[in-house]
Amino acid sequence: MSKLTKKLVMTGSLASVVLLSGCSNMVTDHGLDYQSARSSEVELKLPAGRHDVSDKMIIPNEDRVATLQATGEFETPRAPKLYESMTHVPMVIGQYDVTLKIPASIAQSKKLVTDYFSSFSGEAVVFQSKTETELVSEPLQFESQSGLGKLWSSVTRLKPTQYQLTVNFEPTRTQTITKIQLVAIDSEGVKKAVDLTLDEASASQMVDAWSHISRELTVETALLSNQGREPVRESRIWTNREGKLALFLGRNADPESVDSFIRNSSGLHITSEEPKELALVPQDKLARVGDIIDFKVPLGALAKDEEVILFKVRRRNLDDVEWTERSYPYQLIRQREGYFLTVDASATDHPALTSYRILSLLAK
Repeated sequence: MSKLTKKLVMTGSLASVVLLSGCSNMVTDHGLDYQSARSSEVELKLPAGRHDVSDKMIIPNEDRVATLQATGEFETPRAPKLYESMTHVPMVIGQYDVTLKIPASIAQSKKLVTDYFSSFSGEAVVFQSKTETELVSEPLQFESQSGLGKLWSSVTRLKPTQYQLTVNFEPTRTQTITKIQLVAIDSEGVKKAVDLTLDEASASQMVDAWSHISRELTVETALLSNQGREPVRESRIWTNREGKLALFLGRNADPESVDSFIRNSSGLHITSEEPKELALVPQDKLARVGDIIDFKVPLGALAKDEEVILFKVRRRNLDDVEWTERSYPYQLIRQREGYFLTVDASATDHPALTSYRILSLLAK
């Protein structure tokens, strides 16, 4: 840059400074006038018949809104668990085996059974094939242990009861008859066939297996690759993501028709109208708290499990009552697919098994 150019730049800068400083002296700055400003004392006059202005939020139909009084800690409302349809898989729970009539090929039936029971082991191979139509599993443990339970088992070498399954398949033209037998293995390795009429925990596990197989078959039929196949029959019993069961009643239903439907069902009785409850026995045969019952004690193994009555006592709870002597609340609910009948069996030790038994009677 030449000397002449530098002189011109410096001269222009000085001229700009002089010009700006002169303008600031000529123009008044009003930026701080608000600090000394005063409000106008002119009072606004409203027209006759108008209400005074008030700073209040206007709520439509406020006089019709009920007063809300909080009764406890607020709970975030959650959407209801929707019930989903299942494929109709007839199941018969016998004394020592469970029979499923799976509407699928033998290969698919094997996959459904192995996928469900393999989830309890975590191993890649749980079943060993003895023949083309028979599978035998490794010992499985259905009940999950806590950290302290696992520590106790490792110290005492006393493991929970494990089960070995023998599954037989009999293929037919439209279905595969699947028979599952359970053998219990105690901590000492002694094997004993499971009596499903007495071991309700194992019977409830078979109901869960039935529900899993029915849901998976429904998913298979929805695949595009299976759209051309013959559609399977849907079950009247549906399930949701929590594993609860309900009876599908269709698009139209009302409380009066549901009550009539239950009364006309074989083996069921309505024992209470408010709240609505049903049972497998009439109301006068239900077990209730406060009933006079016999206090019995066993005589020992030598007496072949015989009992002797010592005296009479009042029943304090229903813990020792059979599920057939209880009363269960039922409810008619409406969802997107239609109306459902639900039975609350949460008071029993195995709600899934109890609700399946009751709903199976209604689905006949």
